[in-house]
Formats: sequence, structure tokens, C-alpha cells
Amino acid sequence: MDLSRAIPLVLASLAFACNNPAPPAPDASATAASATAAASAATPSAPSAPPPKTGKTVETPAGTAAEVGTEIKLAGKTLYPPPECPAGTKDGCAKVKALRESSEGVKILRHFDGPGGARSILLLQLTTAGNACNGGSLFFVRLSSGAPPQFSDVFDHCGGPDPMVGAMADKIVVSVPAHPPNRGTGTVAAKSMEYDIATGVLAAAAEKKKGAH
Repeated sequence: MDLSRAIPLVLASLAFACNNPAPPAPDASATAASATAAASAATPSAPSAPPPKTGKTVETPAGTAAEVGTEIKLAGKTLYPPPECPAGTKDGCAKVKALRESSEGVKILRHFDGPGGARSILLLQLTTAGNACNGGSLFFVRLSSGAPPQFSDVFDHCGGPDPMVGAMADKIVVSVPAHPPNRGTGTVAAKSMEYDIATGVLAAAAEKKKGAH
């Protein structure tokens, strides 16, 4: 081989390599970020939960009362279950609040005009979880503008015929006739309670008659 001709060729190759450096290696963090972004784009996001279903609505002086999911909303805020019960109140708020542990949902059964001005009275009935009962307890809520809701005592009820509701000038009567239990044998006695429109007190009809004598 003619070395006099080979040496200039080697030197020319070295000069070309020095003038044209190799491209830099890719940044590892940038590569990882790109891979993460690609993976995120390829993975579909989980679908958002549908909003709670809205049922019956009624207009009251305190705002719109509505069945929303398993709650009752009043002017967009939770009415049932009661978020809190003010200390020292003598109404049935605490007892109504405790019902949530054994109930599945709630519905607006009836709506009445309240006494002496802009007031409304709601009759609410709980729906129970499971099949031990096929109808739940009932209670009244008195609503007025600028005042907290007033909860009545609870009409304990566990299925059987649907309650019969009658409104009079001074009271609202809720009655359930005698009926067989949802499970077991025997007969569940008839029960009737009266809601005093003026005072907001719910009491057994027999007790009110006895107290009147």
C-alpha cells in the first residue's frame, strides 16, 4: 500500500469528524416527561358521577323544597337530614336527624299552607333500606321566611297500607288502619296522630282527647 497517499486521507477524515461533532444524547428527564404525557393522553379519564336525581318540588316562603337524591333540599341547602339541631330546641329535630341511620331516602308526601301568613308545612315520609318495612316513618316540617325550620315529632310507621292524610282548619290528621305486619303474624293496631297547625305539635289522637277532659 502507498503510505504517502493513505496518510493524507486519514488526516482528512479526522478533520471532518472534529468539525462535525456527534448530536447530543437526549435529556432523560425530557424523555420521561414525554412518555408520561403520552401515557396520560392514551388513558381515558374516569367518567364523572351523574348528578343526584331531582324529584318532586314545591314552593314555600323559605324557598323551593325539592327531593334531591336521598335528601330534601330547601333553597339549595339540605333540609333533611338536618345538618344540625340547635341546642335547647324543643322540637323533634334531634329525633328526625336520628332517623337517617335506618332510612334509605325521603319523599315529600304532602304540602299544606301554614297558619297566619307566609308559612308552609311539609309532610315528609322516609323510605327504608331492605324489605323489613314497605313504608317509613313520617314527620312534619314547618317553614317560614327568615326562620329556621321547625320539625315535629315522628309518626313511627313500618309499612302496611299507605297513610291516610286529612287536613282540617286547625289540624292535619294522619291515620293508618289496622293491618297485618310486613313479616310475621298477627295484626298491627290502627294508629292515628294529629298535627296541630297553630303550635306544630304532633301527638296521638287518643292522647289529645284524653288531655281535653
